Amino acid sequence: MREWVRLSVDTAHEIPEPSGRLLQFVARIDPDQPPLQALLVGEPSDRLLVYFPGFNTPLGPWEAAKCRMLATAFDEPVLLVEIPGMSHYGDPLPSRVRKQMLKGDVQAWANLMVDYQEAALASLGLALPSTIDVLGYSTGCSLGVAALSRWGRDTAVRSVSLVEPVATMPRNLFRLELHNLADVLRQPASYATNHPHDWVMRARRRQLREPWVRYGPADLVAIAHVLGRPHLPGDLPLDGSVAVSLVRGDRSDLCHSDSFAALAAAAPDDAGITVEVQGFGHPLWHSFPVLEKLVPMLGDAAQQGGGSVIDPSPR
Repeated sequence: MREWVRLSVDTAHEIPEPSGRLLQFVARIDPDQPPLQALLVGEPSDRLLVYFPGFNTPLGPWEAAKCRMLATAFDEPVLLVEIPGMSHYGDPLPSRVRKQMLKGDVQAWANLMVDYQEAALASLGLALPSTIDVLGYSTGCSLGVAALSRWGRDTAVRSVSLVEPVATMPRNLFRLELHNLADVLRQPASYATNHPHDWVMRARRRQLREPWVRYGPADLVAIAHVLGRPHLPGDLPLDGSVAVSLVRGDRSDLCHSDSFAALAAAAPDDAGITVEVQGFGHPLWHSFPVLEKLVPMLGDAAQQGGGSVIDPSPR
């Protein structure tokens, strides 16, 4: 039977500050395309954790600390690239991608993000890894799963970790916004768990002094149309060939309890874990006391894995 962990967190326990090599740089698909910011944490390796962030995520000290935690737990470098259409530079999505998203289709958006991820590695003179792990939070869950078909052309996929997946059920834009508002109101409680930890708050203050991501109303509507469709499980491998780990806060509205339970029931019994974080909603990913307990669990599940990995597609 699949392991289901109900995780309770003592938010006052001491959290060691993570460390590790960090590169922050700009990635472009080609000179005529808009730039996106990128982070690479850890020493170059033949393996890589590809991290797909959530909605409205700027790259800076806050995400760098998360990436350092992930690099330690997964024992491999971490690549994080901004989401196209929601970036430091505020460039809009290509119209061809936006048109597909307005139909609820996530694939063109995910393909564009993989283009930038591969360009980020190439800009550093790095080859594609032989094996990857994929981790997504919120919006990043939909992008990460849709990106598997692209990454799987050239690399083996060892694990997929989905934290607070949103696109697991059909929702109109009004209902999606109601659920979003409910979880936005839970953000202060999640952020407050960081207050006892000086290094976390220093990183937060540095982050708040930096520019935020920008996006236009047309792209915001397109993103909402994508998140209102049930894309998951989609191409998520559920046959035990990769470790699939799933995480939800037990108070979350954006990650619906029934649809999450159905996704967990379909996941392989012996490859990955299901974690329900007690007392938290969708913003659990912004609580470093939660991350300090949760991230090693995800790393362990990925490294234990299942029977095999998804091998690259034949060309």
